Amino acid sequence: MQRQRPELLAPAGSMDAVRAAVQNGATAVYLGFGTFNARRGAKNFTADEMRQALAYCRLRGVKTNVTVNTLVSDREIPVLLRDVRLLLQSGADALIVQDLGAARWIREQFPDAVLHASTQMTVHSLAGARAARALGFSRVVLSRELPLEEIRSITAHAGVETEVFVHGALCMCYSGQCELSAVIGRRSGNRGMCAQPCRLPYGRKNSYPMSLKDLCLLPRLRALCEAGVSSLKIEGRMKRPEYVAIVTKIYAAVLNEDRAPTREEMDTLAKVFSRDGFTQGYLDDRIGPSMFGMRAPTPETDLAPLYDAAARTFAAGQERPCAAVSFDFSAHDGMPVTLCADDGLHAVTVTADMPERAHKRETARDDIEKSLRKTGGTIFDVRDIRIALDSGLRIAAKTVNDLRRQALTALEERRTAMPAVRETAYTMQISSVQAGFSGYTVQVRTLAQLTDALTQLPIQAYYVPVGEMAAHRARVSQLLAHGCVLVPVLPRIVWDREQESVLEQLKLCRDMGCTAALCGTIGQIDPVRALGLQVIGDFGLNAFNSVALDVLRGMGVVRQTLSFELRLSQVRDMKKPLETELIVCGRLPLMLTENCMIAGRDGGCNRDGTGKCSGGAYYLTDRRGAKFPVFREEHCRTSLYNSQPLFLEQDEYRQVGITHARLLFTDESPTQVAGIARAVLAGKTPAFGIQPTRGLYRRGVE
Repeated sequence: MQRQRPELLAPAGSMDAVRAAVQNGATAVYLGFGTFNARRGAKNFTADEMRQALAYCRLRGVKTNVTVNTLVSDREIPVLLRDVRLLLQSGADALIVQDLGAARWIREQFPDAVLHASTQMTVHSLAGARAARALGFSRVVLSRELPLEEIRSITAHAGVETEVFVHGALCMCYSGQCELSAVIGRRSGNRGMCAQPCRLPYGRKNSYPMSLKDLCLLPRLRALCEAGVSSLKIEGRMKRPEYVAIVTKIYAAVLNEDRAPTREEMDTLAKVFSRDGFTQGYLDDRIGPSMFGMRAPTPETDLAPLYDAAARTFAAGQERPCAAVSFDFSAHDGMPVTLCADDGLHAVTVTADMPERAHKRETARDDIEKSLRKTGGTIFDVRDIRIALDSGLRIAAKTVNDLRRQALTALEERRTAMPAVRETAYTMQISSVQAGFSGYTVQVRTLAQLTDALTQLPIQAYYVPVGEMAAHRARVSQLLAHGCVLVPVLPRIVWDREQESVLEQLKLCRDMGCTAALCGTIGQIDPVRALGLQVIGDFGLNAFNSVALDVLRGMGVVRQTLSFELRLSQVRDMKKPLETELIVCGRLPLMLTENCMIAGRDGGCNRDGTGKCSGGAYYLTDRRGAKFPVFREEHCRTSLYNSQPLFLEQDEYRQVGITHARLLFTDESPTQVAGIARAVLAGKTPAFGIQPTRGLYRRGVE
């Protein structure tokens, strides 16, 4: 059985961009509205403009997905629900959501709302997609880093629609896991205000180790269609409408004609925007230096003809027929003239007075058909016409034209009619656990940092990478025998092809006596629970409000690490239905990448631990001289940490309602780890050797 062609989902940052997308072949558009969308820097839409845009698309049979895909604080929930009510009442087809708490609120208050899991949720595995489905999402926007085989497997077995980016800018970091802009400049990507510091130079002059080429999967559309993907997404809500028109038109042509792109089409895409060309490295599972690039702008003189032609496609009055209509006309002696119109979704019937007998020339079928085909300037294209006409009748052309206009107007009204929005008087009831501050946890990168001196401190649990524990079983057994509580830390990113090896490592830890694991994404929760282990939620789950905590509790999480983008006042005011943890000391994690930040554009990453990245910590130096540690992670991914260590005084965090405080160690020596931990527990300021920061706990993010 032939698969249904996926929708072509185009970006729209303005009303002009909506027209540009629709008039050039998009079958769906995604738009931003209000405070809670991940492109707050785009023009976006006022309430009236949003209603206009949604009505425009609804009339033309184009689906509308509206982004509500930022983290939301407790105090912002009422404003979020007000925005959602407006969007649903205006006809939005789906909402793209990141925040687990926001999704719960929307689903409970508006039970018919269609929710799509934003790429900011970092869904990159079958378990992650199934977890999203269980939370009420009907579609997941997959991480851009996934190769085709992973996309195909998730799509085939998750029981939920999949959406894949096919064109546009690539972030260096996994979406939803980037804190670089937030921590160094208060411009949070999770709050829609990313300042793109990854596009800046680091290290040697003109070195851009985090700037990737733009994505272009135009040559691979057939493979994605065959994989069963439901939606092909073009990035670019910050782009001008002419860009949207050009890119959408090319993708629509290649998709609809089921063919390979021409050289001219690829050249046109490169002209309107590229960074040293394009890449499809992630999809092809071939990453490395060829994926890196910087933008080389096309001269305006070369772009002007392209943009002028594109602008004409969506200028005022331009209308591309996008709905096929069938007419059924009947005129019989002594009966009203009748016209039935059917667009495949709706059918309407209009009538006129009875026809007159012809005195001279009778009306011919060709006369009627000629009038019925005058649909120019409307969204309709005549598919077929059936005419039942008695002989000897005279029907004025004006009568037929009026019937046609009436029928098409009635169809337009049917197409734009709003379904009733069902809303419940839902009030979320969340009770806080009555527990005071319990103590400290320590997270290390290596077991060498977990010294006997550290174990002599009153630490409640030690978090250690699961791979490190599996590789040093003798030391793990020794620590467990001495009463240390060891918690294996799962890699935040685990593709399906990597899942078995990670679970085998986790089983070893369980069999040695571990009883819990630290999980950073929703896809890890069920597999860990299936092994009989408790789940402690890590910062990667982006717990930003009370409802998100309650959702995670319902998923089986027993303790949740709070987002370090929260202010301490927000932490204090949150209801906490489970134990909560806050990172209070150490370098904060800023990025997690599939491409190697160490080898970068120069190459030398062998993806087996024997390349440049095998020698421990590496540092990226920014323009101000700040040094950011970079580490090789499991499966040859890399992580970036802040240049300054975080440090909070005890009286800053022990009174905000958390149960645990975490000390996070990265590039510190074993001796430094023990010394810093000893100072923190004693209520003293550690000797970091560098000026510490309070992070965002006082400043917050924009």
